[in-house]
Amino acid sequence: MKKFLCVAAFVVNIWNANAQAPSGYYNSAANKTCAALKTALKSITTNGHNAQTYAALWTQYQLTDLKPRTIGTGSSNVIYDMYSAKPGGIDPYQFTPGAVSSGGNQDDGSLGTSEGQRYNREHSVPRSWFAGNTSVPGTATDYLFIFPSDKYVNGKRGNIPYGEVVTASQTFLNGTRIGTSSFAGITGNVFEPVDSFKGDYARAFLYFVTRYEDDIPTWSSNAEAAQSFDNNTFPSVKINYLKLMLKWHNLDPVSQKEKDRNNGAYSFQGNRNPFIDSPQYVSKIWNSTCPGLAALPVNILYFSGKLINKKVVLSWEVENEINVDRYEIERSFNSIDFSLVSSIKAINNRNYSVTDFAENNKDKRVYYRIKKIDNDRRFSYSEIFNLHIPFNVKFNIYPNPASDVIHVQLNNSSNDLVAVEVCDMTGKIVMHSNYLYNNGIIHIATKALSTGTFMVKLTSNGESYVQKVVVIK
Repeated sequence: MKKFLCVAAFVVNIWNANAQAPSGYYNSAANKTCAALKTALKSITTNGHNAQTYAALWTQYQLTDLKPRTIGTGSSNVIYDMYSAKPGGIDPYQFTPGAVSSGGNQDDGSLGTSEGQRYNREHSVPRSWFAGNTSVPGTATDYLFIFPSDKYVNGKRGNIPYGEVVTASQTFLNGTRIGTSSFAGITGNVFEPVDSFKGDYARAFLYFVTRYEDDIPTWSSNAEAAQSFDNNTFPSVKINYLKLMLKWHNLDPVSQKEKDRNNGAYSFQGNRNPFIDSPQYVSKIWNSTCPGLAALPVNILYFSGKLINKKVVLSWEVENEINVDRYEIERSFNSIDFSLVSSIKAINNRNYSVTDFAENNKDKRVYYRIKKIDNDRRFSYSEIFNLHIPFNVKFNIYPNPASDVIHVQLNNSSNDLVAVEVCDMTGKIVMHSNYLYNNGIIHIATKALSTGTFMVKLTSNGESYVQKVVVIK
């Protein structure tokens, strides 16, 4: 196995040196925009696409979904899983490539009851959205949108759309989250990967609606895909979901990881993701000058908010800011009667943000919208998004994973005693002490703890909060 992985790493290095599309591959897309460009790319990505079997993905993952091992022992390379990798930090765990019988962590139908046990094949566009059949080579076996991922996290995501979370119901070890949507126009539970991979998933989705644009009108009738697919070949995406994908595409530029994978796809199944080769295709296809897209609300590409400590941080991105005087942020508690929160002068920026204090709105559902006011006093509104501000304060633990110490930040600025219990995963209390936190920060030494996963319980003023932390020595 080790010998095979060393060869695999050598192959990846060759692809790194030649991370570009073959000469002339995109010639038929030249000088096109909007729907015409999308259809041209559809033809390009369809021609030469030699669909492979679902089982063949396992072998391909061992060629172009690898990175060097940084924790633990075993194979020199590990599976690059975007649901567990933690760029800029320490991965909470890593997967050995290959079958269990060969010492790997590839899904064999067992385990997957918690993180870090098995990796499997994640359809980033859920298979149930398009009734995909993995027994036949085709859409459901297309490597370009099917990624290796933690089996447990993949199962928790299920058929939930991607989105941005305002209140998390579950947070995984690398920061990936499930919870209620904070993105205007996208409702219900959503699944939010970490920022470092949002562009990867956005470009995979845009590839999907381009490569299979002829099928999108049929698939859009699936209730599970109702917030994502539109009933047409162009733009193929509901406006709100499109704005999210455009935001993520711009937030997280194409990485070397994506280029390697794109070259691997070309070798494996004969086609490529054009939005990795030429990221500018995204804005050439989906922009406000294209038919059907001129109605993007108030030229605001996205409007969202997050609850951070005692504050709601609102942010939005605009395009074509012409003849705009100011933006007024309005708040409501019933989605009908709005009042002014703040006013921001338009200064020809692309990104804006304001903060609304949430302390007096605990246990309330709050609605926000933006009123765009032009120089000629005309005005229009953005879509509304809402969030629930919990009654109980919460806390954050960092770093996570930790080594010798963890810092606990509470969104309570007063000074008080906090009772802390640390339990292992069997429920045994391994640490119990009282701390005085100063302006919301306490420091807990973890030198005495062994490598493993623990639950940290804080009790303050009669309220308790629990969070998982990983300790790595």
